Amino acid sequence: MNEQQLICLAATGDDMSIGALARQYAPVVWRLRRQYYVRNFDEDDWLEEGRIAVYRAAKKYQRLRLCSFGAYYRVLLSNQIIDHIRRTQARKRCPEGELLSLDVDDEDTLCKLQTTHISTVDVVHVREQVRTFPTVCSPFEGLVFADLLAGHSPERIALSRHVEVSQVINATDRCRKKMRDLLQAAA
Repeated sequence: MNEQQLICLAATGDDMSIGALARQYAPVVWRLRRQYYVRNFDEDDWLEEGRIAVYRAAKKYQRLRLCSFGAYYRVLLSNQIIDHIRRTQARKRCPEGELLSLDVDDEDTLCKLQTTHISTVDVVHVREQVRTFPTVCSPFEGLVFADLLAGHSPERIALSRHVEVSQVINATDRCRKKMRDLLQAAA
């Protein structure tokens, strides 16, 4: 079966054709994955977005436009990922849980921090620093830091660790200072 036949079948919703085209164009998905960081997206999420884009591209693709299906698919998937990033950033403006202060006094500094574009190298660097950070902390600070990363509140951490909330808050403040110093030293 040639690609045009697969595209026609995929446009009707045929799972086998959509799967075949998604496998054929998987390298496009992996290239975009390296280009864009989407928070909480794992490999399966990227593959699912690729399948959705294959179906949408097949439905809208017109062979007479002198554009290959692969190029059309790449643009459509890229736009789909950018739209997803925009939607998640819009949700970020409405906090769902408890927030911890960044200790930023200047509102202009905070705005710049929120609108800074971060490169992939910076993301990898920060992830590496976060991964090795517990070795810089005391054992208790390391436990508190891990619990904070898991999304637990200071009250919940204190309850689970059988300590006072003030001890957890103090450990959080020490972790914040150590992390800030570590990232500034590495920059």
